[in-house]
Amino acid sequence: MGQQYTVTLEAIKEWLDDDLSLQTLKNQYTLQQIYDLIDGKEDITDEDELYSALLDVMYATRPQGVL
Repeated sequence: MGQQYTVTLEAIKEWLDDDLSLQTLKNQYTLQQIYDLIDGKEDITDEDELYSALLDVMYATRPQGVL
């Protein structure tokens, strides 16, 4: 087994800085707020899973329109 992957504020910041699709999240929340919104941080094993978790947070927090 390799080293355990740990979700850090720095890892989140790197994704937010590098990926334009996450700009909405970056503009609305602080790094700590985003970190706190990620479900199952302890189950994330690599950067790709962190990216998916960040997308989940973004979709979960987007404004809901009235249908």
